[in-house]
Amino acid sequence: MPRQFLATKPLQACKLAVVIGTLVFAGLGFFRIVPDQQLRVLLLLAVLGPALTLVVLAETLFAGYRVVRADDSPADRLTAHPAYTAVRAGEVIITLLAAGAFVVIIGTLPDEPLPGPGAIGLLFMGVVLGLVALGAILVRTLTEYYLHRRGPAVN
Repeated sequence: MPRQFLATKPLQACKLAVVIGTLVFAGLGFFRIVPDQQLRVLLLLAVLGPALTLVVLAETLFAGYRVVRADDSPADRLTAHPAYTAVRAGEVIITLLAAGAFVVIIGTLPDEPLPGPGAIGLLFMGVVLGLVALGAILVRTLTEYYLHRRGPAVN
């Protein structure tokens, strides 16, 4: 990752590094290249997706504030780069739905402890939702990197 991208878009560069690092660690743990890390990998994938969703939500709220405060109209600003706007909206919608589904699943659990297979199934659902969120974040950060490499910045 070039230093210009890190200097220009530090949040996107950090999100890209976290997602790629997590996926590499998950792959190494899944294929047992890094021994005895399978449970840690599953827990990391289940927790990191909803955690990064908070970052995406804060970033979206800040971007929305900037769009409202800009001199040009919000419609002009959003339609200036429709593909970028679609990718950004997709990231927000997918990550919020994945995190919301995770919260709903946890909220509907019974008060008594789950038996072993139920807990493992819950963990696997969290992993799938985390992977979905990480995938959406990866698409957005790679789009940001592509636009950075291509030329003028898109806000």
